[in-house]
Amino acid sequence: MPTDGSILVVDDSRNDVELLLRMFAQVGVQNPVDVCYGGDEAWEYLQQHKNRLPVIMLLDLKMPRRDGFWVLNKVKSNPLLRDIVVIVLSTSSDLGEIQLAYDLGSNSFLTKPVNLSEFKTMISAFHNYWVVNNQAAPKRGRWIKKPGAEDAE
Repeated sequence: MPTDGSILVVDDSRNDVELLLRMFAQVGVQNPVDVCYGGDEAWEYLQQHKNRLPVIMLLDLKMPRRDGFWVLNKVKSNPLLRDIVVIVLSTSSDLGEIQLAYDLGSNSFLTKPVNLSEFKTMISAFHNYWVVNNQAAPKRGRWIKKPGAEDAE
């Protein structure tokens, strides 16, 4: 069952965003996509859209002012935001940065390939896994009965 909801792209590079949006179109991403060009803008967006949060955030790490680590930490430490799937999409392949991203709660870490064909393959794999096949976690605060559990009424 495809994931409904929007995808938030957070990246300070307009060229990278434009390329990503072209790849989304080529691989068939049909979710609405919103774009923020920095950490401060992303945080402001999330505060203003609390009733319509994205289901997936693609997050660049290296941005001026508030970087991706700051955004990731703010999102994953906030009870209202922590269920957003955050996928780091960065040029970095530094093991320390990868570890820090996972320590802060990143759901995945993808290194942007230089080769356009490889980038398209990666975006297609992202789409198939996270949008088409992944089962999103139920919203927190909703009681879910365990299979076979009897009603206590």
